[in-house]
Amino acid sequence: MRLSLLTKTILATVLLVGFLIPVQAADPGYPLTLKDASGFQLTLSAKPKAIISLTLATDEILVDLVDKTRIKAMNIYSTDAGISNVAEFAKTFPIKLSGEKEKIIELKPDLVFLADWKEPEFIQALRDAKVPVFVFKAPDNFEDLKTAVTQISTLVGEQAKGQALLTAVNQKLDSVAAKLKSLKPEQKLTVLSYTFYGSTYAKGTSFDSLVEKAGLVNIATKAGMSGWPQLSKEQIIQLDPDMITMPSWSYDGKSDPNKFLADFVNDPVFAGLKAVRNKRVFVMQDRHMAATSQYMADGVEDLARAAYPTLLK
Repeated sequence: MRLSLLTKTILATVLLVGFLIPVQAADPGYPLTLKDASGFQLTLSAKPKAIISLTLATDEILVDLVDKTRIKAMNIYSTDAGISNVAEFAKTFPIKLSGEKEKIIELKPDLVFLADWKEPEFIQALRDAKVPVFVFKAPDNFEDLKTAVTQISTLVGEQAKGQALLTAVNQKLDSVAAKLKSLKPEQKLTVLSYTFYGSTYAKGTSFDSLVEKAGLVNIATKAGMSGWPQLSKEQIIQLDPDMITMPSWSYDGKSDPNKFLADFVNDPVFAGLKAVRNKRVFVMQDRHMAATSQYMADGVEDLARAAYPTLLK
């Protein structure tokens, strides 16, 4: 078939434009849709480059997943070394937020991580302003952690780094398990957490998960408690744990961990407790013990080392 001069000219122009202006390839894996903890289906059209993290857990996870330039703001507690495992990193960020709606909108993020306890009205207000919000559920156990890291790494387009992070967590847990392998069931110590507010962590809490991985028995859970029950002095005496853990950090900074421990062990009421008699009352680092990120594995290691120092040298 013979082509006219005009047809040949048009074809040549199309080919030339095709070479000069290549078609932009879509981001691999995008658009993607993922259901968050509130049941909302969040759709991202492209790999997010302006991320705001308003939970400490997502702060800590994101630091291991994305380049610093992609994080536009972090949680206000991220610089507090008493509770944050990324404090030095966070100090380099000029913007720390707790929930300033107007500031969040002003920063024009393409992804915001919020805690599942945040007010629904606040979340909806951001969504009404066309801000892509993912409601994050803080892990209560290591299975939840796997889900959380997988979700976050998928959203930010860093699945390989997410898998590497989980592999590192599993390696630390496996290392602790190997060192405790000789521990018989009857040799496992019972442990009780005791907070500044007279409460403990029982079944269904992240602490309960750390205890199990550390070769210990949460005596509050064993007694049938769940959540964060208050404890009377009489209950503590009745439970009589082998080991007691106490906090190192308070959100208002008004509680002194060392004084709290001293007051407890010097209280005549508690003189007969096994934990007191055997000097197994410890202030534990809350940046590990209260972590709901990959640093939960460090909490396991801390607990196991405090309980079984000869096995975890």
